[in-house]
Amino acid sequence: MHVTDEPLVDSTLVRTEDFFIHTAEHQLAATTVYAPHGVAPSVIHLHGLGATATRHVIRYLLDDLAAQGHSSLTFEYSGNGESTGVLEASTLRLRREETLAAGAQLSGDVRPVVMGTSMGAHLAACTVAQLRPRALVLFCPAAYPEDAADTPFGNGLARPGDYADSPAFAGIREFDGDLLVVGARHDEVVPARVIDAYLAHAEKARSKRLIWLDTHHFVQRWLPEQEGPKEQVLQAVRAITTDSIR
Repeated sequence: MHVTDEPLVDSTLVRTEDFFIHTAEHQLAATTVYAPHGVAPSVIHLHGLGATATRHVIRYLLDDLAAQGHSSLTFEYSGNGESTGVLEASTLRLRREETLAAGAQLSGDVRPVVMGTSMGAHLAACTVAQLRPRALVLFCPAAYPEDAADTPFGNGLARPGDYADSPAFAGIREFDGDLLVVGARHDEVVPARVIDAYLAHAEKARSKRLIWLDTHHFVQRWLPEQEGPKEQVLQAVRAITTDSIR
């Protein structure tokens, strides 16, 4: 474990703590990004599928939230980054369990904000009943069918689609907080109809907002270098994180 102080542009110090989340099968590499006053994290990000996915890609957003007073947690699923395990052997069911293990690290004083990218958005929606988020922020949200839960990633996982039986849609139907969806107009992985399905199934959501970005599926690689779109997204995430505390 190590702690670092990293200055933001506005001279606010963001303190980070690296550690491992221990599950029955794996050790998950994690980082807590603390707001200056050191409040316990109430925001979590769930990364997507792929060998290059890490907990660090979302730091541009989490550092910004820390400067606004919101501490957060980002981690790597088994088989990614510094976590143990083999990516090809992982499954959606295992990642759901790892999501809940990471969620247990969050503050119990306030309902969390759960952010997910691609597969991570599917997992965020699947765990609504357990994590009880006050807000969901979903980037290019994927959705998978119920029968894909135990398919090892190396065995040909079903492509994202608007499957009627997707556990993500079942989960988001019970979501009663504020929803922000960020879509990519040129997404080559997740069809636009999947985003439509997420919004349609979020029948109990207190509020819904959709932002379209002129980019491809890998939005977290693209967004940090795009000043205008990045600021639009940062403002939206700041607003939903703060305003959803009611």
